[in-house]
Amino acid sequence: MFRMNGWRSQSSRSGHSVSLIGEGSVLEGAFRSEADVRIEGEFQGVLQAAGEVAVGEKGIVRSTDLRARDVVIAGRLDGRVEAEGTVRITPTGRLVGTVRAATLIIEPGAVFQGQSEMGQAPQEDASLVIAVL
Repeated sequence: MFRMNGWRSQSSRSGHSVSLIGEGSVLEGAFRSEADVRIEGEFQGVLQAAGEVAVGEKGIVRSTDLRARDVVIAGRLDGRVEAEGTVRITPTGRLVGTVRAATLIIEPGAVFQGQSEMGQAPQEDASLVIAVL
């Protein structure tokens, strides 16, 4: 079960599998997961998750493109974030970059520097959908 400042992530409630980038790990490149993703180490690159992405208090993410159903930030995230649902920045979280989400929650003590756009994030680029068909 994952907890960040008393808040349980959706993945811990649903019982779905979680892909973990553990503390002390460094991952660079493109990462795609059909599961939820928990980052306690460092990640740099493009990240797409069908579920929730949770950046733990010691997690560091530098993303050129992070797309997920929901995103919870208790560590540091620099870059672009798109969520179909909610982006939540907890009191220990820091987000520097751009956010597009249906809901943006910035808890007291959290840091957000950048731009936000409210509304549903696109599921996929239309050109990609046409190419798949």
